[in-house]
Amino acid sequence: MLISKDENFRTSSVYIASLILKHFNKKKTNKLNIFDIAQELKKHNIVKYRQIISGLFFLYTTGIIDFWQW
Repeated sequence: MLISKDENFRTSSVYIASLILKHFNKKKTNKLNIFDIAQELKKHNIVKYRQIISGLFFLYTTGIIDFWQW
């Protein structure tokens, strides 16, 4: 189940993933670092690392984003 009826929608991994994708679209780039993503999510009152990681993990498991190191 992606979203539970008992869960706050604004803290769900699907909602956070959509915010991350919107940030990618706004920046018009295919590379972002974790600090840029965290700064953008802070504007939406998402500051807990678990929420950020769950959104990134959702995008990674669906194959939308990929992680690589320099």
